[in-house]
Amino acid sequence: MPANRSANQSIQITQKYLNTASYAGDPTPGAVISTAQVSGSIVQPYAGFIGGILTLSTAQAANLSDPVNGPLLFGGDYQYVQFYAASSGTAAQGQIVFWLSQPTGNFQQGNFIVTPDIALLGGGDPQQIAGIALCNTGKGNYWFIQVAGIAEVKFKASPLNVFSPMVEDYVSIDFNTPSANADVIGANATLTPAILKGLIGRAWYRVPVAGQISPVFLGVAGPTYMPS
Repeated sequence: MPANRSANQSIQITQKYLNTASYAGDPTPGAVISTAQVSGSIVQPYAGFIGGILTLSTAQAANLSDPVNGPLLFGGDYQYVQFYAASSGTAAQGQIVFWLSQPTGNFQQGNFIVTPDIALLGGGDPQQIAGIALCNTGKGNYWFIQVAGIAEVKFKASPLNVFSPMVEDYVSIDFNTPSANADVIGANATLTPAILKGLIGRAWYRVPVAGQISPVFLGVAGPTYMPS
């Protein structure tokens, strides 16, 4: 049974799999329908799920992996969050998502809100990385992101920053476009403060391929998550 870390309610998964690409997320916390979608009824939201973290073993993650519409998931931590309703873009499976800046994304108020919109701040610094999207989650909806462990990450379209990437190369956000997809940092690259803040981990198990989803061992500068 997955280890459940939440200060409020134990998280329940509303779908058979965590990473069915087409699933747009829960419109209400812990429910597949919202009150607005049901005439004459009130759907009970489970607000205590928000911010909760599931820790999955390798076997548990594999059992929750969609065999047709998603890559094989690995063991790690998966956090239940809300996707920003007013974001410009819509999250896509494998993309990097970022914590929404204060005050809207205020953890103290129970707001665990992420956005796929990348904004390079002063000095080229990215926002605080939250994790990796598991599905094509709709704006304003709730679903899991991966925040620790080995994650399946979408890399930018060709060309990657490194002509011949290798397993264990550093992986960062795509600074050049910029985009919420990943890119590879070469072994001889100068690691500026901005690049260090944009690192998400290291390529793992398979060599990254432009435009494809590949495993990344999350770590280094991000993502960071806040327990509920």
